[in-house]
Amino acid sequence: MPRQKPVQRDEVYFDRTITTLPIDSVRKVKYSGRWLRYEPIPRLWAPLLQALNQERKQQWGDDCRPVEAPGFTDGTVYKCWHCRGKFYKAFGAARHVYCSDQCAKAARSKTFTKLSKARSKARAEARAGRKCESCGKAIRAQRSTARFCSVRCRVASHRANHHS
Repeated sequence: MPRQKPVQRDEVYFDRTITTLPIDSVRKVKYSGRWLRYEPIPRLWAPLLQALNQERKQQWGDDCRPVEAPGFTDGTVYKCWHCRGKFYKAFGAARHVYCSDQCAKAARSKTFTKLSKARSKARAEARAGRKCESCGKAIRAQRSTARFCSVRCRVASHRANHHS
């Protein structure tokens, strides 16, 4: 059964133009006598385009270039690297690997979290096994530059080095 509901903002990748198309929002069109192209179905895309253009007019005024429906696609189906959903790329679109802005943002967030955890773990390992330079007790350091276990040891070391 063909799609009935309009295309939503969270179903597309929108940079300066819309570059991804949900799989069920296009129709086959004859091109040079053969079925070669898929074009957006205007009635499914109209509400989204209208909303984007209103938003753009409010932000940039009447002189801004209107958002248009993505051009045709060759029918190659791509899989989103985040949600594994299927989508088409508009003809001439850049190498998008995500079906929508939401998936791209979620994937970036996930990658950032992974990198952050790895960096945190490496820093903790660098701090592990440190001993106080004054008393020799093990340090539970918050920073990689910590040299003493307490203020008392730091002050004692400072006094010993400068008053002798």
